[in-house]
Amino acid sequence: MRADLLALMESMVRDELDRLSPDDESVALDLALHRYDRDRPRKLVKDVLSDGSDSLPLPDGWEDESELVSVEYPIGSLPVSLLTATIYTAPAGQVLRIGDALPVDASARCTFTVRHVVDDVIDTVRASHREGVAAYAAALLLEELAAASINEGDSTIHADTTDRRTKAQEYASRARALKSRYADALGLAKDGEPAPASGTAVTWGGRPRLTHWIRRG
Repeated sequence: MRADLLALMESMVRDELDRLSPDDESVALDLALHRYDRDRPRKLVKDVLSDGSDSLPLPDGWEDESELVSVEYPIGSLPVSLLTATIYTAPAGQVLRIGDALPVDASARCTFTVRHVVDDVIDTVRASHREGVAAYAAALLLEELAAASINEGDSTIHADTTDRRTKAQEYASRARALKSRYADALGLAKDGEPAPASGTAVTWGGRPRLTHWIRRG
């Protein structure tokens, strides 16, 4: 649950917590979950019914940032039969364009991505990934502390300046180690995926297409 992930994250930041607010910690965890969404998307499988046209409705549970993974029809065929699908935006909303019309009430199976949920009731982070997600959140907090250590104060005393830079380097080093811990926990290097660059800003843009045969219109 969220409280457990926050506690695990706090244990990795340790004695620096008095410099961080609960809001700082919550934002860091949310950003870590966004990163996890990108690296290990959560997938849902839902069936939709055809109205007899060449379009299908979006499945229940679809989100604004969802990505379509596959559309299976007919369901249960061996080998699996997948349709070429286009996400088309019409004035009335988005639909799935599939090219050829399906029979009325024919059922197609959609697999798509949604965000991970971590709250007091639901927790969709895999047990084997929890340590990694907490480590990434802790790394973000340490990067924040590193920046603050460099910028705080305006002392003209050389020793104080050196101390601040040394502390900032320590925070940055710990942050890099924790981001590597995240990559190891998710097996990113083993999968041939590049681990997130340590010590750099992360942007949460659109995810890359998961299959070459799904297009957005």
